Amino acid sequence: MINLFLSILQYIVFGFGIYYLLLALAGLFSKRCRREHYPQSRFAILIPAHNEAPVIGKLIENLMELDYPRHLYDIFVIADNCTDNTAHLARSYGITVWERFSRNRRGKGYALADAFKKFGLSGSAERSHYDAVVIFDADNLVAPNYLRAMNNRLLEGEKLIQCFIDSKNPDDNWVTAAYSVSFWYNNRFLLLARYNLGLSAALAGTGACISREVLGEIGWSTATLTEDLEYSMQALLKGYRTSFALETRVFDEKPLRFILSCRQRLRWARGQINVAIRYAPALLLKGLRRLDPAQIEGGLRLLQLFVIASGGLLWLLGMIFPEINAGSPYGYLNGHYPYIGPVLFACPYILPLLTMPLDKLPRKPFVFYPLYPLFCITWLLIIFGAIFSWRNDSWMSTIHSRAIDHHELKQLSRDHRRAVSSRLTISPHTKINSRQAL
Repeated sequence: MINLFLSILQYIVFGFGIYYLLLALAGLFSKRCRREHYPQSRFAILIPAHNEAPVIGKLIENLMELDYPRHLYDIFVIADNCTDNTAHLARSYGITVWERFSRNRRGKGYALADAFKKFGLSGSAERSHYDAVVIFDADNLVAPNYLRAMNNRLLEGEKLIQCFIDSKNPDDNWVTAAYSVSFWYNNRFLLLARYNLGLSAALAGTGACISREVLGEIGWSTATLTEDLEYSMQALLKGYRTSFALETRVFDEKPLRFILSCRQRLRWARGQINVAIRYAPALLLKGLRRLDPAQIEGGLRLLQLFVIASGGLLWLLGMIFPEINAGSPYGYLNGHYPYIGPVLFACPYILPLLTMPLDKLPRKPFVFYPLYPLFCITWLLIIFGAIFSWRNDSWMSTIHSRAIDHHELKQLSRDHRRAVSSRLTISPHTKINSRQAL
């Protein structure tokens, strides 16, 4: 009986591996951007901030210089349980700041929920003053063409949009390099790949654009540590698929210290497991009933961490009891096609290298690439820890200190500017500012 169970588990893990490999192939190409529309959409930009005085000023300055009419977007800062001068600093720029204090409802998801109510951004779509809400983290920098890209996609009918998540500090050390590579891989071979196939991408915490229609029907009510993934699944249950905008970027700060990266990833893993328990059964049942491939795939996607943990456990058992591998798919392939097994095993470490030429990424972070497998192995340990502590929903903040100016970032990102500008399809009647793309 145990052997049968292990055999079934091996085929499930193998099946997921093949699926993700095939999914990644869809990320090798990209859909051309829609034509450029005149700026019409009104945006509310929300910035949740907990003790972000070192970095928030740089983001506000960046947002005030976006290549989009200033009267068509407003900036709101949520100073969430701050003990520093984040609120005072943000107010000095003349924008709307709300200071929020709550001992029981701590974290970004709760801060956003309260802010949507405070500023009247959710509820009845007809009463909303804005066409869409955009969410950024306080440590971000934003490509000047971001709101133009969102305006284009909203006017083309997209309702829930995630942009490319880039890195502010990819070459600070091996930790930020590995973190950045994992985000670049996620952008290209998971989010873009799903979008290319007509499935649903997912919101990634920052750089998200949510239309008035979606907010009117769903509002904002998340309860897990990964409010971005949870909201994506709530929307998918209602039939809203998340699209992906490769043509614009948000630059996020990656943790400098390995321990801080582990804490952040543990929070993400706990949140994802919680989301899986809450939404995977409903998505699978509804998807199968309606024969909706996006909902079915969304439900299967949420089981990813359990499959990774199972694969790690099978690998460990195989090291101790080699006979377990004899009847596995990998054992069969190695016995009959000895070259296929190593190729499949190497694919997860080869594919991230392709992001560099495909997305015109800087070369320097890839100097640390030999340590990337170590980063992936630590993910396995973190996932095991999350499975045994998923009920722990305590919120852990991430300290940010890389106050890079957006003008400085432009000088560091010439390849990014070329990548973004090459993807824009401009209407011959639209005049575009030269600052449009990074």
